[in-house]
Amino acid sequence: MGCSRRVSWCDRPCASALLAELTGGSRRFDAVVVGEFERAFAAGQFDDVANLLAAHGVGVWLPEAGGPVEVGSVMHRALMTLLGAQSQREVVRARQRTMTAMRRQVVEQGRYLGGRAPYGYKLVDAGPHPNRVHARWGRRLRKFAPDPTTARNVRWMFAQRVAGRSAASIARELTGRRVQTPSGRHGAAGEWSERTVIEILRNPRYTGRQVWNRTSTDRSQRAAGADRFAQDRNGMGKWVVSAVVAHPALVSEEDFVAAQSARVVRTGVDGNVHIYRYVGLLQCGECGRRMDAHRVHGRPGYRCRHGHRSSRTRPADAPSNLYRREDQLTVAIVDRLSRQGCRIGGDLDEIEAFLRARRAIVICHRDEVNISLRRCGRRVAATNLTAGCGRRRGRRHNPRAESKPHGQVPS
Repeated sequence: MGCSRRVSWCDRPCASALLAELTGGSRRFDAVVVGEFERAFAAGQFDDVANLLAAHGVGVWLPEAGGPVEVGSVMHRALMTLLGAQSQREVVRARQRTMTAMRRQVVEQGRYLGGRAPYGYKLVDAGPHPNRVHARWGRRLRKFAPDPTTARNVRWMFAQRVAGRSAASIARELTGRRVQTPSGRHGAAGEWSERTVIEILRNPRYTGRQVWNRTSTDRSQRAAGADRFAQDRNGMGKWVVSAVVAHPALVSEEDFVAAQSARVVRTGVDGNVHIYRYVGLLQCGECGRRMDAHRVHGRPGYRCRHGHRSSRTRPADAPSNLYRREDQLTVAIVDRLSRQGCRIGGDLDEIEAFLRARRAIVICHRDEVNISLRRCGRRVAATNLTAGCGRRRGRRHNPRAESKPHGQVPS
């Protein structure tokens, strides 16, 4: 009771207790009677449970089988397969009906469908439930309202980001001012992280529109070592956004859009503003982290410290920092794009616009780079290139391969 049929028996409270008694040596039953197959099993769950019960001398009784299920019977196995397919079909249909109804409630009504209020908001009463049955049960609607304590922090974050400030700088100042974090902590225990600030700046709910389906939950699997189900983040194309303003906005839509495309203005020790063209496009090939903009001998470059912070002592076995010069990366990128059939010159503005429009990922190693471009919703991986000269390593010249380049990206 109270569990989805998609959840395995080992993760259901009552079913897991039954299985524990089955293998514990103090069994008080000789058979398991299932009144409704669709409520007990989904897809191929029956075979696993029935085989486990049969190994301990316990049978399974079903109304559809007219009594006990014979595990070795071909007819009974075919019947169980058919019942499993019907159960899975009912799961899909019920899920589709529910998701369609929830999507319409968000788009047309801007209704709040549950979850914790975003930082800067609080939940308030929004009147009786429109469904009369739910209203008789005492259920009421809820909506977001600005939190007087934290709403001003959200407005300040967006203003700072639009002005060209980095998320890391914003997080450091919030921590230094001992501003309450979304977890409700202050001071050192409530240190603001760059990821927290980025998530706030990317949340479109602050424009006053309700957003749903930003994450999806796989209820058939639990997160490793946790008592909760695994969650995945959905792409922006799967988000459901209300067509109407559902709650008071903390920032305007113009400022929200500007915050997404804001470029960090970095000022060096000499007081000059330095521009880094490939910020957000470079990934470390050793640890997978995003590389930071950094001056290398007075020239624009990028580095990865592999998670190390200057406030901590570097371990003796830790790898050294990875540095890449921007001019060398530009040569390698232009050379690769030309091999891919893309007509692009050496202008830095044009190169940067091309890479960002295709959501490129440039994976950097110590002596080579790897470029991945997105085309038609999928990734097109490029071959390794030497960062200095852009030549392929370990491959012979093939005229036929150049005439039909693999993964060609149109200009």
